[in-house]
Amino acid sequence: MTDDELIALHRDASQSARDAMAQAAVLQDLRGRQLSVLRHTYPGWDIGFERDPTGRMWWTAELRQAITLDMVTAGVAQCLRQPDAIALAATLAWQSALVHNCRAHNLFGT
Repeated sequence: MTDDELIALHRDASQSARDAMAQAAVLQDLRGRQLSVLRHTYPGWDIGFERDPTGRMWWTAELRQAITLDMVTAGVAQCLRQPDAIALAATLAWQSALVHNCRAHNLFGT
């Protein structure tokens, strides 16, 4: 390999590394914005993310209030885990509706 070929290879590798770092920064910023939106939209839930033993990342939410038997019967879950923020948002919307319905049911005694 000539010196010019080595220089070109190094330049290409350096550019690839810079591109990968830029993509990682964008993804990290996106993840932070998604987390902020979810936390502000669903204040009754502790929302975050964690990695399982295999290294896979999961978005998590835990209901801040104690769960009752009526809530369990209605399908409310204490803890949620989804593979991405969009799936967690959809699950939180559904779970929040169930919690709301349980509260309304108990409030009016129907």
